[in-house]
Amino acid sequence: MSSPFQALVFDLGGVVVQHDNAVLFTRLASRCAPAWGMAEVGALFRQNRWETGAPIRDFHAQLQAEAGYAEPWEIFLDDWCCHLAVDPSMLALMGGLARHNRVVIFSNTNQEHWDFVLAASGGAFAAYEPYLSHLIGHGKPAVRAFEVVAEQAGLDPARSIFFDDKPENVEGARQAGFQAEVFQDEAWLRGFLKEKGVRV
Repeated sequence: MSSPFQALVFDLGGVVVQHDNAVLFTRLASRCAPAWGMAEVGALFRQNRWETGAPIRDFHAQLQAEAGYAEPWEIFLDDWCCHLAVDPSMLALMGGLARHNRVVIFSNTNQEHWDFVLAASGGAFAAYEPYLSHLIGHGKPAVRAFEVVAEQAGLDPARSIFFDDKPENVEGARQAGFQAEVFQDEAWLRGFLKEKGVRV
């Protein structure tokens, strides 16, 4: 039985990778000057679009210069990835899907986070045609980001489906012509795919 979709395209964070930016910003703030709390670190972080290729070393330098963060790069890397964890059940589901379907990843990320989750997946994510915002130079929810993924992957958006936990990213995908759904949880996804006739 052939797949009803040309490709199943998955976001990572909030879908296959658990993440909580509050944990990240709290960890970073704990190493900064007393006036810097989670909110202040988060505001500094949001001054740049790190997911589209700005070097994360620049954020480390900003924290050192402006917030009193005194730790070297190696410690910063541990802090920078402290909020990430691969969901083993979802990873196994992706593996099952890939036996009968084309599975693609499209994630807003940076090189350091990608390196971490790739290692945490035992290298499995590399097999799922990863399209990463910091490498393609475009991030969700921009319509152009989805267009670039479709172009580079050779996808017909109308015959492919995208899953993301953020409604604004799903809307961006739909505007680019993809079928797209807001990811709820694994049980929902299994039920949705079964209803659509996707082999799991």
